[in-house]
Amino acid sequence: MLKKLNSKRKESGQVLIGAFVLVAVLLIFVPLMVQWGKNESKWSTRDQMTMVAFNGADGAVDRAVWKLKSSTSTWSQASTGTVIAGYNFDATYTDLPGIQYRIRFSSGPSAQQVTVVAEAKDVNTGQVRALRASFQNMAFPGGVFTGGTVGYSDDFSAHWGPVMAHGNINISGTASGEYFPRKFSKQVVQKTGGAGANRDTNGLNPPNTNNVEWWSDYPCPDLPVLDFTTMRASASVNSTLNYRTNDNTSGAGKCVGWTVGSHSVCQSGGATAASHYSATVCHLHDSNHHARSRDNLIWYWDSNYSLILTGKGTLTGHSNAVKGTMIVRGNLTIADEDNLVSTVAIPSGAWREYAAIDTAAANQYPGDTGFQTQAATFGLGTQTWTGGPAAGAYSDVGILGFLYVGGNLSITAPYDHAGSIWVVGNVTTTSSERTYVFYLGNLPDVPVLNVVLVRQTWDEVRPSTATWM
Repeated sequence: MLKKLNSKRKESGQVLIGAFVLVAVLLIFVPLMVQWGKNESKWSTRDQMTMVAFNGADGAVDRAVWKLKSSTSTWSQASTGTVIAGYNFDATYTDLPGIQYRIRFSSGPSAQQVTVVAEAKDVNTGQVRALRASFQNMAFPGGVFTGGTVGYSDDFSAHWGPVMAHGNINISGTASGEYFPRKFSKQVVQKTGGAGANRDTNGLNPPNTNNVEWWSDYPCPDLPVLDFTTMRASASVNSTLNYRTNDNTSGAGKCVGWTVGSHSVCQSGGATAASHYSATVCHLHDSNHHARSRDNLIWYWDSNYSLILTGKGTLTGHSNAVKGTMIVRGNLTIADEDNLVSTVAIPSGAWREYAAIDTAAANQYPGDTGFQTQAATFGLGTQTWTGGPAAGAYSDVGILGFLYVGGNLSITAPYDHAGSIWVVGNVTTTSSERTYVFYLGNLPDVPVLNVVLVRQTWDEVRPSTATWM
């Protein structure tokens, strides 16, 4: 009996000790937890205050972009270093709730670029954050771009610049297994057929990129607004407006090249005989031998005309070769080979288009000199490469410059292009050879009516010590 009583007392003592330990632990940790909670609240409040100023600076950058895009003259002033009132830290804006901000423009760091510094102050805390971003006016940001959908497939491939679309980019066929160039879409980049890897498989839901080759939900820049009036007037002056080599319905002039004799007649091309004369279809035949085909002119066809580019189709040089700008407001068919040989400058940063395939080996793409390095120039029609799609000696081009097609583009013959292509409608290729587009960067000779800004850099910087107005 006494033994059982001692055992109960012993157990009670153990419980009491445990209770003391628990109270001691609570006395130690509860104040710490309360303190941690207070600190967390302070840190959260501090972060919130910090983000208010940061978001204000980001909003100020948006206002700067709006101002730069407001007119071509505003951009011209800013890019040449002319001070614009209100954008030299000489004004304080208050249209953002709880924020004061100011903006400064400066030209550079490169030509046709403007650097923006935007500073924002939280009016409740006085905290200031600053952002610096640079922008470039690039009406033609890629080798192929469109406001609609791009069907990127099979024997079509672009080099040195990205493919951009405000609609989907659908990759299929042989192109599915090739991981260049970069592809940017405001909608979705997706594989619709072929043996390659899938790209975006969940639509606009994140993740929207592999950070290498494709980006869905990407803020693609605005499309350029072409100055059709100016370009048409230029073509009219140079006799390149609605130019055709099929002038008459019968007789000697029914279907001739730009001259007779050794330059053949236009029915020798890939177009059908029935289309050699039409009131609404123009032939431009054997442009390689046209006296002004390399004068960097603007060639313009109105929307009530379709255009067929033809040659002799026998690899004798009676083919397509135009250096300049081609504006086809209707449909365009390219029915014969190309023959323009030229050495061109490779855009800086072209190697970025090949991040998924680039190694230390050279010649994996046109102008490749090793890992993340490139040559300054490339000989179209005289140089080749060994990686990616086979090139051989067929990198000569049919058009060196900008091509706009307001309708559909059909390529039925071996054809390559250097510059940029904008097709409003659909693109179909039935050629037995690869069709290459070599991007040459911005094309300043093409008149546009708007400012198309592409962000080059974006960094947080230390706020300036300049006095707020």
